[in-house]
Amino acid sequence: MLISAVLFGLVLGAIIGAAAFLINFCVLGAVADILFATDWRRMRAWMLAAGIALLGTQSLSAAGLIVAGQPDTAVPWRAILAGGVMFGYGMALAGGCLNRALVRLGAGSLKSLVILAVAGLTAAAVQAAAGASVPATLSDTPQVVTWVLAILVGGGLTALALADSWFRQGWRDVLGSIVIGLCIALAWLATTWLADPTPVNFAQSAGDLFALAAPHAGLDRGLGRMLGIALLAGVPLGAFLAAVMTRNLGFETFTDRGEFARNIIGGILMGAGGILAWGDTFGQGLSGLAMLSVTAPVAILGMFLGCLWGIRAFEAGGVWPGLKLAVTQLLKH
Repeated sequence: MLISAVLFGLVLGAIIGAAAFLINFCVLGAVADILFATDWRRMRAWMLAAGIALLGTQSLSAAGLIVAGQPDTAVPWRAILAGGVMFGYGMALAGGCLNRALVRLGAGSLKSLVILAVAGLTAAAVQAAAGASVPATLSDTPQVVTWVLAILVGGGLTALALADSWFRQGWRDVLGSIVIGLCIALAWLATTWLADPTPVNFAQSAGDLFALAAPHAGLDRGLGRMLGIALLAGVPLGAFLAAVMTRNLGFETFTDRGEFARNIIGGILMGAGGILAWGDTFGQGLSGLAMLSVTAPVAILGMFLGCLWGIRAFEAGGVWPGLKLAVTQLLKH
């Protein structure tokens, strides 16, 4: 079964990595495109992936093929929101989320390797201190309510994404987003079959990878967690293959000390924030939302706010001026 978990993780990760590379799938880039170019295409790609993930996951759940994780007795809402903000700000500093770092690693980025190592070490430390959880789901909600929510939210996101003809004309973006969304649902299916339902959550998996080397770290070595660790290898593998096929493979490293420091801080914030928020842009943003997690909207809100803050901090030249600028811009809209 362990071999199956690793193979599932490698294959699904490779598919996600190749698709994300080919369509330039990036939440930070999506927010930046909206702010500076009023271009919603990459955001529509994220919405389509989220909608397909939700519809696919809930269809499998309705068929009895997926078992949802049980919600914790107490949800630390403030920690989840704060963790989301930390993660969002961290990905602005690091130039992308953890999935983006894995994709860039496959395409030849040494910077991404450093970011992932720092994020993984931080996530392992925070997991050891605070523990880790899967997103709390709507497991106690009547099935008919779950179906209605799935159709409204999943269908709404899908329709909103495809409503724009400019986005629809980019068949590669549409197809890549659908593939990523389906992989989220298939990961839930695979980990349920392995009797350890676990979301695609790169923050948790990065922490697990480092905790795996520590015999006394207290890591729950379930097959779902092992599949997640295999995903960390699969994503850059898929991105590498896509980069080779499109002749976009290139070595990338830090240009100066300032960039190195920003990426280190970004990795720390993503590692800690991803654990506190119970997931990253995939763990809460796609996998959690796909399971209609009650914590996903809070975590996603925090990530987008943190991302906006981080982008504005670059513009304003500082953390607090950036916060002032972000708040000012939000109030204008």
